[in-house]
Amino acid sequence: MAVSQFLRPGSLLDAVKGQLTPDVLKSASSLVGESESSTRGALNGAVPSVLSGLINLVSSRDGANTVAGLIRDGGYGAAVDNVRSLFSGGSATTNMLSAAPQLLGTIFGGRASGVADLLSRSSGVSSGSATKLLSLAAPLVLGVIGKRASAQGLNASGLANSLLSEKSDIAAAAPAGLSQILGSGPVAVDRPKEATVTRTAASSLSEPVHIEHFAEPQPVVAEPREGGVRWLPLALAALAALALLMFLRGRTTRSVQNLPSQAVSTANEALSKVELPGGANISVPEGSINYQLARFLGDPATTAPKNFVFDHLNFETASTQLTPQSVGTVNDLSQVLKAYPNAQVQLVGHTDSTGTAEANQTLSIDRANAVKSMLVAQGVGADRISTAGSGQDRPLASNDTDEGRARNRRLELNVTRK
Repeated sequence: MAVSQFLRPGSLLDAVKGQLTPDVLKSASSLVGESESSTRGALNGAVPSVLSGLINLVSSRDGANTVAGLIRDGGYGAAVDNVRSLFSGGSATTNMLSAAPQLLGTIFGGRASGVADLLSRSSGVSSGSATKLLSLAAPLVLGVIGKRASAQGLNASGLANSLLSEKSDIAAAAPAGLSQILGSGPVAVDRPKEATVTRTAASSLSEPVHIEHFAEPQPVVAEPREGGVRWLPLALAALAALALLMFLRGRTTRSVQNLPSQAVSTANEALSKVELPGGANISVPEGSINYQLARFLGDPATTAPKNFVFDHLNFETASTQLTPQSVGTVNDLSQVLKAYPNAQVQLVGHTDSTGTAEANQTLSIDRANAVKSMLVAQGVGADRISTAGSGQDRPLASNDTDEGRARNRRLELNVTRK
């Protein structure tokens, strides 16, 4: 019966909202400490917001595969099987909230906080409540989509088509202003036809390089006039044109001279495809921790223990929340660990020196546990992961700079058994 309902005709939006029964809304209201009417409004806005984010993703082939992977590996069907438990405040709630930064980062990119703020303003709940409700609505939406995809035998392409077919209805149900938030971001600038770049340097970059082009100064023609100083306007115009030309030449030269170093920096971040046992694969920078970990676990000649320091895995100050740039690292790590099910690891958290030593010690273990919860939510056995915290005692860099503190807010992984 639980599966057959997803074979019936009807919109995804209605299917998800149908899970928000009065009992579920009551539990959600109690969880966030908001009135039931405000909680209902926030969830009614959160559901189409998550669906809109997923529609943006599936608009590309890679995005459709990403959504299919989330549904396949996330285990979100359990959220649909017991929706009230998702909002009860128990272990199911805790696990989903711990994994939420990564999940929302995947769905919304760096715009999750903007979506939560919009929900807060439109429904009247606090920003914290809106974030929590959005974090729990996301796995519920994915669970419903997963049930429907399974019941209807949809692959990544079919899943994308199903979502895109409901785009207009979902957009109409979303909070006003959501499209502006999801549509914001860097705007591609076409390179002017007149601008030229050294081809050897530009062709080695993974992103197009844009050098600003300034129009050539137009010749100034002085009106003929009587008197012995008719040459003065021409001389002044010539001097101005010469000064502008020298400025532009120096600016363009500096830009082109910087291209080789930019190319080297980009090359260092080039992604390498790593094949994993069982047919899975990840694309990660060569030399990154997940690249090294996969090679280590796959090499029968290597032995444990071995310690790895995460790159691209940093935390916000005084928080267990990963920075937006870090969310993909945990996802790749889960793939590696699931590919090598015999591996046992320990996660060790570290902090910067902000705050007291005692608070930092607690925060460091909380960060390790937060990442463990994310990994467990993605299917890695909890019994394979132990955690520890070292607080502020083992910095990698100076705590006197923002960059140094960011490096010190880190996690290390120790492989205790292969």
